[in-house]
Amino acid sequence: MAEATPGSLTSISERVTMWLARAGSVGLAIMMFLTLADVIGRMFDNPIVGTVEVTELIMGMMIYLGVGYTTIHRGHIRVDILITRFSPRVQATLDTITFFIAFVFMALVCWRLFLQAASRIENNDITQIWEIPVWPVAYVMAIASILMVTSLGLQLALAARATFAAPAGGPSGQ
Repeated sequence: MAEATPGSLTSISERVTMWLARAGSVGLAIMMFLTLADVIGRMFDNPIVGTVEVTELIMGMMIYLGVGYTTIHRGHIRVDILITRFSPRVQATLDTITFFIAFVFMALVCWRLFLQAASRIENNDITQIWEIPVWPVAYVMAIASILMVTSLGLQLALAARATFAAPAGGPSGQ
């Protein structure tokens, strides 16, 4: 990743994604303790009502809160057995193509998440047992997905810069 000045978009994106990932970690801890308490309660024929629906809501948020962090730190699975044999410029070109495709795809997913969140308000969707409104969770997921799209956009820009940069040694490539 390129060196970022403190006020740059990259630095801001890194900080925001870190805080969202931490929020996702808190959600994971809540989900873990809730499930533990439910299992112990089931042993005594006293389960916690609504554990499954709360776990589903937290899990959806947890995934989207952490995906921006994973993206900005290039933590997604990458098979590079063949890619590492190419020159750095070819690698950067392939990265540019890959990031462009991912950027377009995730921008569409982000857009659809916002449409789905709006539809949850219109339909007044609630959970079955506790009757928790679903739309706030849907909007958290949609907003968090923006950070994945911006992370992909930043990586696309860096890969494109590496692709079109003058080779080391001057314009003749020597």
